[in-house]
Amino acid sequence: MFSSDELNILDNIKLIENYKAFLLSSVADLFTSMAKGNKSSTDEIIDELSEIIILSYMLGRRLGINFSEIDDKIVKKLKLGLLKEEADTQYQDCAKLISYIKEGREV
Repeated sequence: MFSSDELNILDNIKLIENYKAFLLSSVADLFTSMAKGNKSSTDEIIDELSEIIILSYMLGRRLGINFSEIDDKIVKKLKLGLLKEEADTQYQDCAKLISYIKEGREV
């Protein structure tokens, strides 16, 4: 039989595989909703985007990555985007998202 440590590892692997499958499914659902055009509701798209974000954080946690590490990496990537982006609207999007993550949820 398996020891408790081996069972924990197997459970973790199974959960990681489930998160990966759900993540791919959520991305596919998002693309399907976006392809509908006006027939797709904003609520559908928001639901799918939020699910992708949640699953990404949960997958990271199961891979041994803290939520704060993900947030820190997001901010670093956004700052790099600020340096690279030339379009004013993309610059503003990056800047707003950095503020949102760093200063709270009121942007």
